[in-house]
Amino acid sequence: MALRLSRCSLCSRRCRPTQIVQTRGWRTLATVSYGPMRKWRTFFPALAQLPLGSANDLGNILGWGQKYPGDASGPQGIPIPCRGGPNSASSALHRWFSAVIDPKTRISNFDCWGMMPEGDSDSCDFKICELATHKNGNLVAKVDGKGQLAMQPAGLPVPFLICLYFGLGLFGYVVSRFQLNRHETPIANRLEYVKQFRKVILGSNPPQLQRRNEGLRVDCDGKRKFPTKDDKDARNYREVGFLNINWMGHGLHGSSDGACCRCAIPDPVRFDDGQMDFFVVKGVRTFVQNPGTVLRTSKQSDMQVTFTAPKGKGIFFQYDGEARFAFHPDGKPFSFHIRRVVKMPVVIGPFVNQRLTGKLSDGPVKFEFCGDTPAQVEQVRRRIFKFLKAPDAPDGLASELLATKEELAKAGFPLA
Repeated sequence: MALRLSRCSLCSRRCRPTQIVQTRGWRTLATVSYGPMRKWRTFFPALAQLPLGSANDLGNILGWGQKYPGDASGPQGIPIPCRGGPNSASSALHRWFSAVIDPKTRISNFDCWGMMPEGDSDSCDFKICELATHKNGNLVAKVDGKGQLAMQPAGLPVPFLICLYFGLGLFGYVVSRFQLNRHETPIANRLEYVKQFRKVILGSNPPQLQRRNEGLRVDCDGKRKFPTKDDKDARNYREVGFLNINWMGHGLHGSSDGACCRCAIPDPVRFDDGQMDFFVVKGVRTFVQNPGTVLRTSKQSDMQVTFTAPKGKGIFFQYDGEARFAFHPDGKPFSFHIRRVVKMPVVIGPFVNQRLTGKLSDGPVKFEFCGDTPAQVEQVRRRIFKFLKAPDAPDGLASELLATKEELAKAGFPLA
């Protein structure tokens, strides 16, 4: 969404009226104030989210509620009459829009992270696909005498921007299975998450996966962060990732002080501090050692991911609730670099909870591409324009990352 608006601003040649823009995915809503191209940094529009999904983590953490005001329940779970009167659903929704466009409403910086090529390269050395059901409709089916997963070419969006959270391992596998069994209501979706989580934990490991996070290595700030002992220790951990906002799946939070409940988080995850909050999950043991819904995190500035596995194996990952499967068609090691790529303004809603967000920064709020050096900033710009190209463009990000059926067959994956 932010990148679409940045292109509008970059390509603008004259002043135009404010517009309302709606996109897929998070159902993001933004007021767009177009101005001269030379002023796009100053007048880049602040973004606000209308919560229309299941978890609505972004809208929730920014203070716009877990449900949009026109829903059967308001932002605070208070029933709203369907029609008529000052407390009707339409009136509540009108007040929501009034708060979004009110010039007095507070705005804040928001960090966005990106999956970037390693070093100064312009392309990544791995491919991405999606989990699929077998022809019999099952997620796992017997192929060559073993229960195996089927894969299919991934659809849009192409993985690049990470705004909420990122994880490698368990959560990506669970979300991949959930995406194929999505329901119409939030309650049914949450029950489906529980069902898939139980099946993954209790089920056997398919041949397409290593044992847990075996083969994964993560370096942060140039130092080895995971696994902390030897490479074999990675098989003892189910999840490795980071939080950018202090809400994941409408249930988990993070704190570098390791608090156990969200009512008292002394050092919460912040979306405006220029740092990611790194975490690892060893399994049930993690929640036994630190009981509650708050993950113990550590502040890091970047994340270098390297994965090594034989041909025909890969790793699931999830970003902002979207799940994909990463692999190398020839079974070679691959890597990518996650770092802050964009800082953009967001609108802060009336229900923001500073116990979860921490104290918001009082510094200047503006849009900018991020990098430690001018070369890194330019690399981000090139990556963004590559991301904005049409899906069938030969020099676009989709052509670079999304695996074809031929590449899936070359890797030895069963096809849907």
